[in-house]
Amino acid sequence: MKKYILTLCLALIGLSMMAQNITVSGVVTSKTDGEPLIGATVRVKGTNQGTATDIDGNYTLPNVAKNATLIFNYVGFAELSLPVGGQTTVNAALTETTSALDELVVVGYGVAKKSDLTSSISTIKGGEINEMVAGNAMDALQGRVPGVQVASGGGPGTTPKVMIRGVTSVNGSNPLYVVDGVPLNTSNINFINNNDIESMEVLKDASASAIYGTRASNGVIIITTKKGKSGQTHVDFSASVGWQHISKPSIAGANEYEKVFNKRYENDGRVAPWNSPYVDYADVDGTDWWNEVVNKTALIQNYSLSVRGGNDKFVYSLSVGYFKNNSQFDYGYWDKLNVRLNTEYNFTDWLKAGLDIAPNMEKWENSPELFSAAMAMDPTTPVFRPEEEWDPANPMNNYQRSYNNQEWNPAGSLARMDNNTTKMQVLMNPYIQVQPIKQLTLRTQFGVNAWYQRNDYYNYAFHIDALEQSAKNSAGRNYSDALNWTWNNTVTYMDTFAEKHNLTAMVGFTAERYADWWAKASRQDIPGNSDLLHEVSAGTGDQFASGSTTYQTLASVLGRVMYNYDSRYYLTASIRYDGSSKFAKGNKWASFPSVSVAWRLSEENFMEGARGWLDNAKIRLGWGKVGNQAINPGLFLSTLDNGVNYVFGTTPTRYPSSIVGQMGSPALKWETVEDIDFGIDATFLSNRLNLTFDLYQKTSHDMLYARQSLLITGNPSWMGAVTQNIGEMRARGWELSLSWNDKVGDFGYDLGVQLSGVRNKAIKFSGDGPVWAGEGMPESIIRNEDGGLISRFYGYQADGLFQNWEEVYAHTNEHGKLIQPDAQPGDIRFLDLNHDGQLNNDDKKYIGNPYPDLMMGFNLGLNYKGWDFLANFYGTFGNDIFNLQKVRYSGGGGQNVYAGTLGKAWSGEGSTNDIPRLSYNDLNQNYTRVSSFFVEDGSYFRCKLLTLGYTFPEKWLGDFNLRLYFSAQNLFTFTKYKGMDPERPFYDGGVIETGIDKAKYPTPKTFLFGVDFKF
Repeated sequence: MKKYILTLCLALIGLSMMAQNITVSGVVTSKTDGEPLIGATVRVKGTNQGTATDIDGNYTLPNVAKNATLIFNYVGFAELSLPVGGQTTVNAALTETTSALDELVVVGYGVAKKSDLTSSISTIKGGEINEMVAGNAMDALQGRVPGVQVASGGGPGTTPKVMIRGVTSVNGSNPLYVVDGVPLNTSNINFINNNDIESMEVLKDASASAIYGTRASNGVIIITTKKGKSGQTHVDFSASVGWQHISKPSIAGANEYEKVFNKRYENDGRVAPWNSPYVDYADVDGTDWWNEVVNKTALIQNYSLSVRGGNDKFVYSLSVGYFKNNSQFDYGYWDKLNVRLNTEYNFTDWLKAGLDIAPNMEKWENSPELFSAAMAMDPTTPVFRPEEEWDPANPMNNYQRSYNNQEWNPAGSLARMDNNTTKMQVLMNPYIQVQPIKQLTLRTQFGVNAWYQRNDYYNYAFHIDALEQSAKNSAGRNYSDALNWTWNNTVTYMDTFAEKHNLTAMVGFTAERYADWWAKASRQDIPGNSDLLHEVSAGTGDQFASGSTTYQTLASVLGRVMYNYDSRYYLTASIRYDGSSKFAKGNKWASFPSVSVAWRLSEENFMEGARGWLDNAKIRLGWGKVGNQAINPGLFLSTLDNGVNYVFGTTPTRYPSSIVGQMGSPALKWETVEDIDFGIDATFLSNRLNLTFDLYQKTSHDMLYARQSLLITGNPSWMGAVTQNIGEMRARGWELSLSWNDKVGDFGYDLGVQLSGVRNKAIKFSGDGPVWAGEGMPESIIRNEDGGLISRFYGYQADGLFQNWEEVYAHTNEHGKLIQPDAQPGDIRFLDLNHDGQLNNDDKKYIGNPYPDLMMGFNLGLNYKGWDFLANFYGTFGNDIFNLQKVRYSGGGGQNVYAGTLGKAWSGEGSTNDIPRLSYNDLNQNYTRVSSFFVEDGSYFRCKLLTLGYTFPEKWLGDFNLRLYFSAQNLFTFTKYKGMDPERPFYDGGVIETGIDKAKYPTPKTFLFGVDFKF
């Protein structure tokens, strides 16, 4: 009996103790950046009870004593012990002890530890992006990621040109942008507030990007915005205000202009038709057109406020941002207002839902492109006519016509600018995530991107001269709006077997639909120039209207398996099966597979002896295929265009009719890019030295190319292009990234070097001969041909200047016939390369390549106590620029010239061997013949950013954090190039017609004062 009583008592005691136990849950994050840690171990001290965190860093431990202690462990982080203290929620923030090898990286429809990557993926943190104040985050990417070339458009609101690992298609180089899991149908991410970005991943090779198959041929950039975190509410405020400046080019004043003008005619034995009212001008008597139309400074300002916080059930992140950038002219600006709310609610341990919503509004006035006109305008011409000639009814008539050239008055052109746009957009992203068991995660996400845009413009009627006028005024309005949605559904399974076999498998289905509508209307003959009459309905003359609707759809099935054995041997394989409405039945679907492997040799036993200096070493090899459908919808259809009038009969009568508008290609199918990549990742010396090296080759197959159709089809040549799968291009390159970081006492420093090079080759275009491109001269400047590098300049080889008549007469064929019969001393000597005694197309050669041999980024950071200093540099080397602005040494057409032209142009034997003589008729075609005379070394190395900041000590402000700073962007540039900006020519033109300097909006210098305030 006593035995049963004792057993009962012990059971009651045990039950009593169990009743005092609790279930503890929480989230394990990195103390450095707040990112959740996947697979961190959590155990109860002194017991075998434990668990691991899930994909979001969450854990749950049942039956834990109220007075127990939890031990948290994660590779690369210091162990942390926390008492339970009777709490049901215990969150842990672990301190990083080694490197960022195990930080989370977004890989597309999921995440992975950086140490587990088998592909070429670069990560940029939001803090690095915000070091540079820019309207578009891609500007801040320049020089930070090897293999990524970024060129700025200079003006407010321009979208940077981004190129990842060269060019493999004539259909552009724009990467696919994915924001919080939503693929965008645009290359313009101006609508994103840079301060909202948590991280940015650049997927550079196909083994990484093939999971996005359809549009990943140019690489993928994944942008993740900041989310809320449970715990104390955090408020961040940042503001910066400053100015931009464009250096004034050295242009001749009225005195030198007059002398050059007369000298051109004098050298040709003519009398100059000088039309200015005076002679012997002094510079003070003329007009400085640059100062008249280009402002010395332009205001730039940026403000951002964010509030983040939450609890175990609900987390949120709310932010508001405003950015404005004025142009360098009295007209032109771009501003944007951003609001973002990211929320997430945990209903249970296995069910959560979230909603991200980001409305924004942009407004802009089209910034003028009047730099060339300001440099070319006759400086003896005043801005306005004499007041007695003014037209009180129309002030636009009061501007003076140029006395000596055909350049339109740039001040008048600026006054007539009236073109403004308003755009409103919302990006909405609701999702639900279910985790029925710890290893399994089901997620559905429905992203919506909707926008509306209205453009209003007014064209003034004016009459300055018969050659500078517009007889009719007009008002116009353009509407466009879009509704795009993406539905992503994924199932992810992640588990570890037998302690060493780690598996993550994902399958999914996605559907995408893109719809846009546009309409435009205009009408002429507005009865007056009052702003109140700048409406279409105010017109009384001819009216025009048009509009259209476009739909695109995409459906995809995808899957990926990521496996590693003991964190040493890695395998990743993925496949995506896409169907697109852009192709006809039978060709709609295509598959895009990839596979990659990696060996983390630093974990091998035979590397034990190297662990004193080698922390991590991994070798990667990846292969994959990605797709390209960057063409207009419906190109597989032949269509008719109406609104065409034919005239018949002895009494001419117009008959409305239709013509073939588009020749379809029913066999059109996907363009595919095949990619192979070999890489090495290594860290040394306690993770202070980091190295990444990659070799890659990308080859496009079945390239979508608009081929000229035969004229026998009845289509005129300007309408006869038929898009077909006939091209092939290849890019081969390498990348090297080196970084070092260390801290000695209170002094910390880091530096990094990013190097890369790529060669872009056209294996085949259409097979119909060279593809000519590049405007600005009587002949095309650029020639692309099968088997050659793309976008190269093609023309005559200049061989200095003829210094005397003997040299002119000596330039003959074997029979004594002059090769350049119109040449004189001071003209350019062009080489007869085939030695046939004449200059023709057979003597042309490739004379320059706009694509660089080497791209380089250099980053330096220093910090001492509260002070911080940052310097970023970027440059390209080995690229050429076709400098059209060298015509400003000619004075052709009476245009103004560079200052010093009179002394630089050839004026007698031995005076120079560079700038030709001044000539009115230029019979030798010094300035109208495409030649190496215009080609200059476009290499440059630019200081992109210098920042000096100071953070006030905590003892002064308590819980508040205050930092003040001053920064200078694009402060100075090392280059031999003589144009305004060596970066801008690469921005202009397509991938097979770039590198021509047309004096477009250059990259300005920017100076900013800023404040960061947190609590």
